[in-house]
Amino acid sequence: MRLELDFVIYASLLIAALLPLYIYRKRIFRAKYSDNGFSFFIKDLKLHMSEYHPKIKIDYSIIEKTQNELDLRVRETIIVENIVTQFFNYKYEKRTQESIPRDKLWSNYIEKSNSNPKYPNDWTQRKEISWKRDDKSCNRCGTKISLEASYTCFVQDIKDGGGYNIENIIILCSDCNKVINSTNPKNTISSLSLNDSLMVYVKS
Repeated sequence: MRLELDFVIYASLLIAALLPLYIYRKRIFRAKYSDNGFSFFIKDLKLHMSEYHPKIKIDYSIIEKTQNELDLRVRETIIVENIVTQFFNYKYEKRTQESIPRDKLWSNYIEKSNSNPKYPNDWTQRKEISWKRDDKSCNRCGTKISLEASYTCFVQDIKDGGGYNIENIIILCSDCNKVINSTNPKNTISSLSLNDSLMVYVKS
């Protein structure tokens, strides 16, 4: 009987402790009830951009500007479109890259570095060295990429007299390669893989 009485007392105390939580649950978990997951959407979006594109500085003022949009999916889509557009418009200047120690260069390196419409036969080696130099990431946005998925461009274009020297080689991801070579901004923006990557966070 004593055990049953203790159980009743403890159960009553537990219920008494949980009752306010139940009554005021909406106030306590206000974020969950009020924004329908919007705060998590923003958190995921910011985390994605800082983790995968750390060199792109995003202005998130679009969040405040869309606060009167009642349709959550429309609001989230507008925010994603704004971020992708900022990614496209991010100011990027081609700059001479770091070299590698002279003792790492091979015998005909300088000779094969001269400007030539044809890529040198050691191009694969030059590209890999440049990729490793850039910590296996895109020079423009900072996303990590495999050697096979990487693209290249030149600080000074080959057609303008640039050479195949390591300092002239820039490593890019697929999206940044599209941005740099874009002739039609609207089409380029809609074709970026970043669109799909961010749209997975939009509430369906």
